[in-house]
Amino acid sequence: MAPIIRALAALAAATLLTQVTATTTELPPCLDAFQPFAYAGCFKEKGTNNENALDFRSSSDQTKNTVEKCVAECKGNSYRYAGLTYHGVCYCSQTVNSPLLDEGSCNFPCTANNTETCGGDGAFSVWQDPTFPSSAGVSINDFQSIGCYTDDTNHGRTIAERQDQVAFDTMTPALCLQACADDGYPFAGVEYGGECYCGVVMGNYTQPATSDKCNVPCTGDKTKNCGGAGHVEIYVASKLRSLEPCGFVPPVNSVSSSTPSIPSTSRAPPSSSSITSTTVSTQAPPSTTTKPATTTTTTTAQVCTTTIVTPVTCEYGCGNWCNKNLPDFDDADSCTKAHNSCKLQVNACLKGAGWPGSASCMEFKAWCNDVNSYCSSSCKGKGSCSKKDCYSKKVPKGYKPGTTSVSTFACPSKPTSTASPVTTIVPPPPTGVCKQPSSWWFNYGPGNPVGGIEIPIVTCNDVADDFKAGNQFKLYTESDSRKCKSFGRNNVPNVCQEACKEQYDECNNTYAQGCKTYNNRRGRRDAAAVYARAPEFAKRWFFVDNFSVALNKCKIQYTDCLIENRNSYAANKCGSFATGY
Repeated sequence: MAPIIRALAALAAATLLTQVTATTTELPPCLDAFQPFAYAGCFKEKGTNNENALDFRSSSDQTKNTVEKCVAECKGNSYRYAGLTYHGVCYCSQTVNSPLLDEGSCNFPCTANNTETCGGDGAFSVWQDPTFPSSAGVSINDFQSIGCYTDDTNHGRTIAERQDQVAFDTMTPALCLQACADDGYPFAGVEYGGECYCGVVMGNYTQPATSDKCNVPCTGDKTKNCGGAGHVEIYVASKLRSLEPCGFVPPVNSVSSSTPSIPSTSRAPPSSSSITSTTVSTQAPPSTTTKPATTTTTTTAQVCTTTIVTPVTCEYGCGNWCNKNLPDFDDADSCTKAHNSCKLQVNACLKGAGWPGSASCMEFKAWCNDVNSYCSSSCKGKGSCSKKDCYSKKVPKGYKPGTTSVSTFACPSKPTSTASPVTTIVPPPPTGVCKQPSSWWFNYGPGNPVGGIEIPIVTCNDVADDFKAGNQFKLYTESDSRKCKSFGRNNVPNVCQEACKEQYDECNNTYAQGCKTYNNRRGRRDAAAVYARAPEFAKRWFFVDNFSVALNKCKIQYTDCLIENRNSYAANKCGSFATGY
């Protein structure tokens, strides 16, 4: 009976469409300007086999969602489609796995903006990113291996979506690639010999690994390898990725003035799934029971040429950490803001680099000071200085340049759409309201903390919308300031206590560890090896105590810090956005 049961189970599995188990770490919404999404239509909530129409549910607050906010969520997470249902629940997906409905089925106003439509009873209002090329004709041959990578960190999986419809005991790379291609995912990964994952991006903190880590034979074909334990072989299909991802900066004159026509026998690229390709206003669809008309035209598609600029992936790297790219600048004021952004990331470096890489964060801090020196010496007037010139003179370490390529594609129809959200960010000066304690006995105080590790900066919120919502202050411990904790004026003492704890952790994890390595390097090969990898800057300057003394100093400074910051020192700070520092 066992073979019969297995056969019936296989038959039942074959009748199902994509089944996905999500292990996604959600990314923030896209706050940069981007091409507006085009309205695609009203779609049923479930497909013919009761599968979800859209794969990924955003964690955003449905009572505050608008069309603009939902498409920004999906753009930030690299998805092709955004869908809203039940007055503001936001979903994203690479495909739409359900039938098109009459427009009258999408009649729920958005709670946050009742002039917009957010789906209906069992229905999605769906919007499409026009910067994705057509997925028609994409096959497994379009996927190319980019190598073996680590997986399953504390920050989410490398490739997010587990493809449960591909059986573990018959897995091959081809089966996995086909599953990902069918669902429009540009990234595919095989792991543990029989697991298949698809995704729209690679997770943060993913690290390349040697090929011997991905040498587990596939369960369905022992002549091929399917990743390894905690390691995934990754394949990418560039045809399924957006031509203008979040952060894309279109170059001047990027679209050629010459637009040769395609012969009339060619078809303009169809949109994915069963969506009717019509030009529809991206304002909320009207409340009507009339199905949008589909028109046939003999107008030939045009070919557009664009220069695709992939931004720098790491301007300054320390261990496991990379900084958030500094903003461009061309005068003294904008250069100063770039320096501010740099200094606000020093504690993020200490927090995220890991030992021994965190020792290099003191060099990053010094480099930020070099940027400030450049601002003072080179920025005299508008156009007198630039980030490019600064970096040529004050060269950052761990720099990984971006790339530039040219792509030709069918011009998308221009939607009359929702404007992408514009967020005003003004980095404040890197001077915090929390106080560094002093000790004559242990020789620490303002400007001279234990191990040179400053208390994290608590100062004015750099994001205008969040500031105006009542969160005037922010604790800067993340490279992307939009992920930092923000709060109101009354909470300053509590957050300064948090800053004290963060300083204590960084003191233990970097300074004390450095002292332990330095003072035990003789006679301990493992410690000697770690010490040898530590930067010369750190060896020369900042590991001066033995391990137990360092731990004691960190602890006593922490106790003093809590006492020093019991009261608020922010009464006259941050009265209005971008002023009152």
